[in-house]
Amino acid sequence: MLLTRLNPVAKRIATPALGSVRSLINKATIVGRVGQDAEMNTPIPERTVVHFSVATSESRKDPEGNIIKTTHWHRIVSWDQKRNPYLAERVKKGDLVYVEGPVHYRAYTAKDGTEKQLTEISLKSFQALSPKEQQ
Repeated sequence: MLLTRLNPVAKRIATPALGSVRSLINKATIVGRVGQDAEMNTPIPERTVVHFSVATSESRKDPEGNIIKTTHWHRIVSWDQKRNPYLAERVKKGDLVYVEGPVHYRAYTAKDGTEKQLTEISLKSFQALSPKEQQ
């Protein structure tokens, strides 16, 4: 079991007491900076959705020793009707946040008729770590 040697969580899941693994894990955990203020929409009557993006970055050295910084953008979506008003009011560009939830992929047709692919993290857990002004 190579997986259990590399990942202690996998070892707990794959124990003989559980038998076969009955569910798989689809969860992203992101700590990063909000890219734009959260935006709330009402696509269905009496149902709100909040969207915002979070940036994460990583640095590495290339073979010549130069530091290369890469930024990744993550689209976050929340359908939580109780939490959405808070998110829409409080999540602002530059805030440091913790988000967690399953990753979803979907396709849609853009206004110009082209097919687009979209990856989203459906917000299940959220924590504001610090507003931009405190940095």
